[in-house]
This record gives sequence, C-alpha cells and structure tokens, in this order.
Amino acid sequence: MTDRPDRRFALYDLTEHREGTALSQLFEERFELLAAAEDAGFVAYHTTEHHLNPVDATPSPNIFLAAAAQRTSRIRLATLVNVLPLYDPIRLVEEWVMVDHLSSGRLEVGVGKGVSAVELEMMGHDPTTSRASFEGRLDQIVEGLTTGVMAGAPLPARPAQSPHPPLWYAGGAEYAGRRNLHVMLGGSTDRVAEGAALHAQLVAEQVEPERRLNGGLAPTVGMGRHVLMGTDANETRRRAGQAWAVYHQNLDTHFERTGAQAETNPGLGGDADLAMAVGALVAGSPGEVRAELARQLDRTGIDYLAVSFCWGDLDHTEAMASMQRFATEVMPALR
Repeated sequence: MTDRPDRRFALYDLTEHREGTALSQLFEERFELLAAAEDAGFVAYHTTEHHLNPVDATPSPNIFLAAAAQRTSRIRLATLVNVLPLYDPIRLVEEWVMVDHLSSGRLEVGVGKGVSAVELEMMGHDPTTSRASFEGRLDQIVEGLTTGVMAGAPLPARPAQSPHPPLWYAGGAEYAGRRNLHVMLGGSTDRVAEGAALHAQLVAEQVEPERRLNGGLAPTVGMGRHVLMGTDANETRRRAGQAWAVYHQNLDTHFERTGAQAETNPGLGGDADLAMAVGALVAGSPGEVRAELARQLDRTGIDYLAVSFCWGDLDHTEAMASMQRFATEVMPALR
C-alpha cells in the first residue's frame, strides 16, 4: 500500500504552426483536442507564450484561454507562462480577472522572465534586466491582487478565485521553491528528480516566508513530457523521430536566424534517440509508454504529469489517436 496522492494528468502545449494548416483550423483542432482531454479526465491545459516564432501560434495565451473557456467546462486553463517583462502589470491583472471569470474560476497563471533573449530584444526589452523586471512585476501583481489596489486605485473587479488564481513557474526549481510556486519541470528524468528534490527542500525550509505565494499551500511539482503512442512500436518511434526534428527546428528558429545562443536546449539538437534515452520523449506501444512513464514517475516522486501530444509536424489525427490511447491504456494504470 502507498499513501501517495492519486496522480493527475494534464496537457502541455506549444501550439506550433503547421505548414498547410490555416490558423483558424489549427485553433479548432486544439479546441477539439482540449474538449476530448476534458472528457478523458485530464485536469488542466497549460499553454505557452513565444513571439514571431513558428513554435507558438498562441503568442497571446490569455486570449486563447478566454476562447478555450467557452469550449470547455471543467478542465483548468493555465498559462505557462506569461512573460512578465513584456506586460504592463495593471493590464495583465485586468486580463487575468477577465479570463478567471470567463472560465468560472478555472484559470491558473504561470509567470516567468522569458527563456529567449532574442524574443525579449525583438520586443524592445533588455534581456540582462529581465530577472529584475520579472521579480518586480510579480511582486506588484501579487500585491495588487491581494490588496485589491493598483497604482493607488481600487480594482473594480477581483478574480473569481481569492485572492488570485494559482501561480506556476516553469523550469526553475530553486526560485519556485523559495517563493512556494507550483513548478513545471522538464529535461532528463535525472534532472527532473533533482529539481523536484530541491523544490521540496526549499519549500520545507520556508525560505523567505514573507515572500511565499499561493497562500502558503503546498505547491505542485509537475513534469512535462512529449508522448507519441501507436500500435506499431517501431513505426511510432520512426514517426516520433521525424516530428521531433521539426519540433527542434521550430524551437531553434530565432537562434538559427541570428546566431545567438539559446539559454536552454529542450529539443536536444533534434536528436530523438537522445530525447528518448534521457526520458524527455516517450514513444512506442501503449505498454512501452506505460512502463517508461511509470519508471519516471517512481524515480522522480512526481504526481502531476503534463503531456504534449501534438508537436513538430504531428497532425490532429495523430495527436487525437495518441491522446485517446493514453487516456484508456496508460492513465488508469499510472493513476
């Protein structure tokens, strides 16, 4: 017997542009995927923010989630993340308040400084000051949502959730642990395990208690994974290799164009074999995927798994089939 909580499953989504697919069709496909995920028991949907980049067709995640709220009724809707240096804090708070009410209190918000210096520069921001800008804006936003006052004026409306929607951070276990933020971790299984342990340690130590967020509640540690499942394991891995190369190419767009160095390398140079070896990509038959994810969840101690089913040049049919197999043949066993 075990006293661990039931595992929860979410979607993590870079809505990549796909050649030959109109943006309106791409959005409709995502809403269909999202509605099916809600019916299948996925608890949340996490979407991203990137700019002038084929890796992200939803550069304004708040607008997309406002639309998604009208097509769903139960699944939580989360930004991962809003890049705070790019926002006026008052405008962002007003948008969060709107989306939280449009979704009947289902909004969750991720915050970050932005992982792409190139994108920050294109948007007129100095990446060397992004950390200070992010932290200052976050404190201003949290204070405004908590007190109901920003720039000396009362907020005419507060979020549906009090005092604010749950707060997430992507990738940085140390910062998230010190601030008591929910965190989404990626990379190799070993790296995720190390990050989860560090996050738990810092939360337990109550470092900087006066700056702890999320009401002091125990934060969630999530793990993001790219998954492709099929009936023919070898063919599925071959297809995953093709799609992973496109995924990396999309991620690398600005860096290839400018020659700048990326802060992170989630696409691992487009090497799908390496991605599978370290655990970032899980592809194969339902039994293989189930066994590998069980191993990773046991190794990391994580109970919140966020899965990306549509990435690279995988089409809607492939993503839907993979998600439905996951829901029926993997989730019940891992839960």
